[in-house]
Amino acid sequence: MAHGKSYYIHGNARGRSRLLYLLCLPIWLTACTVPGEPADNTHLSPSAEEQTPPAPPAPDAPPAKDAAPPTAQVQPPAPAPPGKPVRPPQTSPWTSSWSGLGGLFGSLGKRGGGAAIGKAAAPVKAGGVAGATQVVVYYATDRKYQPDSNNYGWQPNRAAPYLSYGSVLVSIPEKRAPGEMPLPPWYALLSGDDAQKYVLIQGATRQSRADFLATVKARIQAAPERRAAFIYIHGYSNSFDDAARRTAQMAVDLDIGALPVFYSWPSKGTFAGYEFDENSAEWTQAHLEAFLADFAEHSSATDIYIIAHSMGNRPMTVALANLLEKRPDLLPLFKQVVLAAPDINADVFRDQIAPRFASLKLSATLYASANDKAIRASYSFADWDRIGDIRGPVVGIPGMELVDASAVIMNFMGHDYFASNRVLLTDIATLIKTGQRARNRGGLKGIPAQAPQYWAFP
Repeated sequence: MAHGKSYYIHGNARGRSRLLYLLCLPIWLTACTVPGEPADNTHLSPSAEEQTPPAPPAPDAPPAKDAAPPTAQVQPPAPAPPGKPVRPPQTSPWTSSWSGLGGLFGSLGKRGGGAAIGKAAAPVKAGGVAGATQVVVYYATDRKYQPDSNNYGWQPNRAAPYLSYGSVLVSIPEKRAPGEMPLPPWYALLSGDDAQKYVLIQGATRQSRADFLATVKARIQAAPERRAAFIYIHGYSNSFDDAARRTAQMAVDLDIGALPVFYSWPSKGTFAGYEFDENSAEWTQAHLEAFLADFAEHSSATDIYIIAHSMGNRPMTVALANLLEKRPDLLPLFKQVVLAAPDINADVFRDQIAPRFASLKLSATLYASANDKAIRASYSFADWDRIGDIRGPVVGIPGMELVDASAVIMNFMGHDYFASNRVLLTDIATLIKTGQRARNRGGLKGIPAQAPQYWAFP
């Protein structure tokens, strides 16, 4: 099949998603680390684009070289007044250890966002609740913007130029084990914000393409060590806010000194939306490819790291291979590609995707597990093996490192281990920081030992 085409196999038995929903809903509700959120509870400030949609930008027109970040961007806090506790030192150039003030509806609303913040993002004020690290994460999405709720919903944006851009401000509790992402319960409405306990979305802005690229370029160029960014592509059953929170949590826990960016495709954000998400993952491929090209050309990043999870690996693998086959000059920018728990047909992956990655000589690492219940459910739905399921005899993937994560401690569903387990986070961080292959990273054993076909945590 020609490159550039989509080649995913969908389930063909009607009613399977409903049956899967009825069978697995109880364990899903009790086990998911990041629940789906309604699309009407968040926080995005309208941009000028809403009133007068711009013409699609020319693909080869970069932002002005010295363009300043837009005024809608989150501003640094004013110095704390005398007598206030000094904020802890930053752990990365992308984080600041202070928290904004909240309101009566803060905690409940900020599970998926927060109150609307007007046409321009107000600076987050110093002197809020101590004990939280705030992270600005940047996004591109082809979800449809919902003006009534100031958020991106699950519907696809079918109007060209498809993509919207901006940033989200997320607070992460400091007293939290790496990988933990505590969310406020429903009754948090009564207690207001508690940034010391919960991961909260504090606000967000929308930007034009030019302003977005100018902003990320300025942030990357201002980095003290290197010009780096990581781009996270979420998986099935994720809302826009889920992706923002996960990106911020990884930025803090990986601590790799890279600008955190996420690409959010129109997942329905519900357990029963598997078939819809499959179609969305296929639909978004061309938009993701365009975004990766735009970011690589105009962000000034010299080190770009891709982390894709679950079904998000479907559009990522196709988009990245398509892009780099067309634009081999961009290949040196993409330093590492992490495929976490990929929900991809195993035969399609081995026959059609892995060979393309190998021919490009992409540095790619695939994490799989025999204890991933979500991947097992995907297998039951599709009647095809998934490449992220490592049960049974394990066969290496030429040109790609395969890591068996079955031995690490996971939550009940065992699907988000890449970002919720300290061991996995450490391994991914070491991979990104040093570029070392599995045999040199430590903590992994080769199987078989003499001539490893794959690697595993002991």
